[in-house]
Amino acid sequence: MRILLVSPYPPQKDGIGDYSAKLADGLRALGHTIGVVTPRALDRAPQEIVGALEGDGLADAIARFAPDVVHLQFAVAAYGARGPALIRSLSRLRTPVVTTVHEVTRDTRALRAPGRAVYRALARRSAALITHTDPARVALIHQIGAAADEVHLIPHHRAEPPPATADAETLRRRHDLTDCRVLLAFGFIHVDKGLDDLVHAVALLRGGDRSRDDVRLAIAGEVRSRSGPFRVFEARDHLHLRAIHRDARRLGIADGIVESGYVPAGEIRPWFDLAEAVVLPYKAIEQSGVASMAAAAGAPMLTSARGTLAAEFGDPRWPLPAGDPVGIATAIGGFLDAGGRASAIRRAPDGDDAGAISRATEGVYFAVVPTDVEASRAA
Repeated sequence: MRILLVSPYPPQKDGIGDYSAKLADGLRALGHTIGVVTPRALDRAPQEIVGALEGDGLADAIARFAPDVVHLQFAVAAYGARGPALIRSLSRLRTPVVTTVHEVTRDTRALRAPGRAVYRALARRSAALITHTDPARVALIHQIGAAADEVHLIPHHRAEPPPATADAETLRRRHDLTDCRVLLAFGFIHVDKGLDDLVHAVALLRGGDRSRDDVRLAIAGEVRSRSGPFRVFEARDHLHLRAIHRDARRLGIADGIVESGYVPAGEIRPWFDLAEAVVLPYKAIEQSGVASMAAAAGAPMLTSARGTLAAEFGDPRWPLPAGDPVGIATAIGGFLDAGGRASAIRRAPDGDDAGAISRATEGVYFAVVPTDVEASRAA
């Protein structure tokens, strides 16, 4: 089968792009031919990229690549101002469209009625929808009005981090973290992720018990760049980060926080290796690529009780109460007092590896691609 992915894609810095690259590898392993259309043209693009969305890029790519199915990886932030035109263009396609929605609950909460309208239009133009969590599936059916038999639940893969180009001790020396217990906040900085609550919790930990002066918070990530009118959300996240800096100074713990900025692929695993725990105190969450990758790397995780994070990934003894810095500090303190990383309960992947995800996705394609197309390709 010839599969055209429409998605952000490496080397672009985007979690959805990383997901798509892993899916492409799995689909190729099953014998399929993969092409990719990206939101915008990329420098040093890998050979599977056959076009970008500028102008008539999607139509041109379809004409050249002749796919059996188009698979759109969608979140509002991934396409910005190009999103509405992209969704309208889907109605002109003769090729079946499968859409994976990565942030439906977050997008509809942030954008309200316009967000719901976007997803209703997307559902009408898709032969099948894929989501990673049951709450997202419920939202698609009951809020968006998607047909239940067209919505497929396929968990996010737990992909191993890329091969390391450094080790944990190198990062410790670089960021002055030697002899520290590191709480790691990893990934794009976003107002929903509870980083402000975590900073207040770390201040309580370090100020309330002198034996915890060695606790440091490492923020490994940056604000996600946006385009067009969605730059307002980028500006909001930058303001959020500035407020966190002000709070850290006011609370007297600026020296207890380090920021790495963007993390190169080869330094993802070392960050997970050095962390006492990956801390995810999210205030709102649909699915987390960070949690999936940390689980595959075997990193201990302390997670918010919101959504499915705690049930799927977190140490069940120490769930973090979302939006409650005192409760978060208490939970982290209990984790540290119990032995921290050495005694952590870690959630191993439950068989939803990249191969299983690819096979499940392949099954959705077979359900929407006409039988005569499958037969002609097989012949």
